[in-house]
Amino acid sequence: MKNTGIIRKIDELGRIVLPKELRKALNINSGDDFQITIDDHIILLEKYSKLENFEDRIKEIISCFYSEKNKIYISINDKLINNGEKITNVVSNIINTRKLYYINKVDRNIIANNTIVEGRLVILPIVLNSDLLGSIIVISHDSIDRIIEIAKIINNIIKKIIVNN
Repeated sequence: MKNTGIIRKIDELGRIVLPKELRKALNINSGDDFQITIDDHIILLEKYSKLENFEDRIKEIISCFYSEKNKIYISINDKLINNGEKITNVVSNIINTRKLYYINKVDRNIIANNTIVEGRLVILPIVLNSDLLGSIIVISHDSIDRIIEIAKIINNIIKKIIVNN
């Protein structure tokens, strides 16, 4: 474990404030869910994601749409489940807007340090009950309308899996 040198007091309601620098560095936002684990005298806080429980099923779903023409990535907690790479800050900021984002121009798109793909880009955040669970990133040479349609279909399938389990 890495010692940050940060010391905080617990208030009368049992709360601890995480410093802004730490929240920014770890991309922790207001409303994020955390899993609390106790190991001896150590309390571990880990970002919790409903999507992580369904990673294998999500990979199966995107494999149905993935082709030479369509590159599809799913990000959860700022990492691509396809290859475990951390997404770029630019992509993370787009996802955090919680809105559909697209570029209707064939171009090189840097999703993560080692994930650079050419084509039109669509980023569709996966939001369920106002919770940002992750995002669908599709890069293709197809028409932008078709790419958006693919992202929305995948989004709906993922949401149905989560709701029905």
